[in-house]
Amino acid sequence: MIKNKLQQYKILLILLIFVAVSLIVFLNQIIYAWLIVEIYAFLLCGYLVIFDQREATSKIAWILALLFLPIVGIILYYLIGREPRLRKLPKQQVANERNVQQTVSKILQEHSEIIHAKHDLSNEIFHLSEKYPTKDNQLTLLKEGAEAFTALLQDIKQATHHVHLFYYIVKGDETGEELTAVLIEKARQGIEVRFMYDSVGSIAFPNRLLDALRENGVEVRTYDLLNSPWLSNKANWRNHRKIVVIDGKIAHTGGMNIGNEYSGRGNKFSYWRDTNVRIEGPSVLEVQECFVYDWLFLDEGTETIGHFIKHQAAYFPLKTDTPKGSEIVQVIYGGPYDQERIIKDSFNDLIGKAVDSIKIAMPYFIPDEETLGALRRAARCGIKVQLVIPGKGDRGISFHGTNSFIDDLLSAGVEVFIYDTTAFIHCKYMIVDDVVATIGSTNFDIRSFYLNHELSMFIYGPSRTIDELNDHFAEDLAHAKRVKKEEWQRRSGWTKVKEKISGLFVPIL
Repeated sequence: MIKNKLQQYKILLILLIFVAVSLIVFLNQIIYAWLIVEIYAFLLCGYLVIFDQREATSKIAWILALLFLPIVGIILYYLIGREPRLRKLPKQQVANERNVQQTVSKILQEHSEIIHAKHDLSNEIFHLSEKYPTKDNQLTLLKEGAEAFTALLQDIKQATHHVHLFYYIVKGDETGEELTAVLIEKARQGIEVRFMYDSVGSIAFPNRLLDALRENGVEVRTYDLLNSPWLSNKANWRNHRKIVVIDGKIAHTGGMNIGNEYSGRGNKFSYWRDTNVRIEGPSVLEVQECFVYDWLFLDEGTETIGHFIKHQAAYFPLKTDTPKGSEIVQVIYGGPYDQERIIKDSFNDLIGKAVDSIKIAMPYFIPDEETLGALRRAARCGIKVQLVIPGKGDRGISFHGTNSFIDDLLSAGVEVFIYDTTAFIHCKYMIVDDVVATIGSTNFDIRSFYLNHELSMFIYGPSRTIDELNDHFAEDLAHAKRVKKEEWQRRSGWTKVKEKISGLFVPIL
């Protein structure tokens, strides 16, 4: 019995491929096989136009791919083109994830004195995300990769109850081996260690390290493991978050993954610029909530969630008698299966609140029409908008795709800065009017807004952290060169072609 449309599409695709191959092999009528492919590609285009709910830029990119490269387009659509909100998740999993969200919400409501409700933007984002802004947090910005990795290992070594880690990319190089050794050491001490990684982002993480972790008592989960061809159509919906929680009291998040380049040991770039944040205080509970939410992904039982709820004092401790700091923080997270685009809408709300300035540093800048329009509108209204992007990319198509937006930005008055061409800027932060900032795993691109699971934290001033982040932005500008419209227009014709092609297709990747 066929249970859903996804199975119907798979069966239809298999039948079409079988018919096409039969025509080629047995009838030597390639023209008929090609006609079938074209018809199927045309039907997919019709489906995208009429029924698909994704934004227009992605639709256009898929239609172009299907019409001009039908065979490649159909294969890519099957592998990475499905609308993620059509995915059917197990009911028990959804209930488990909702349970942990309600548990944390209840804890914070019982301590309403730490909830900050005086900022218009935080109220709006609360209604979008159902995540409270909390007071009394202490934040430490970690700008250098070596510094961030050292601080992370030091905190893990001090753990007394549990260590929770989720990373999009974990490599088997020196940095990965060093982290693995520390986790094994803690597990041998009797500390609960839960380690999770994205199955696509960490595809190069070696089995020998995974086996070593499991053999020494570390609980390991692979996020949305692609262990069957039938699961390949989920390959494009990835978990891009970077989260570490120690004893429910300390958290780390930001742009840093686990690999030599992130810890300052890489050799591809002269310098790897990133921003991570160490957190203490009530907002750690919401970072922990996000980790447990991900840990329960595809968990159809009740034992795991039952364990976290039964021992919530250990996993979600909240002490309000001795405040850690004075920062106001709101942690939000979202993903491709959400009906609403929580993080994208929050970013747009932040941009819409700007009065004087918007400062952005991003490695990948590929916005949708709505977000690009918000930035251009802000600049045209006299708000000083400054954007720092890489001068050298780590991936060609995303680098040229980012550059394809520079003309539109410059024409609206946005100040665009190209970072040191020998280095790479991987940090992901935005500052508005020097009083609100956001830091996290979220890139300013369609992938982060629509296809990835992401986490971002909003910080509300007056704030020492925002002041420090402003200093970091000034340093980033000092290592960057402003793009002048006349010079930009003189770039080579071949470069412009690469930008145009990349700009068309990056929305689907």
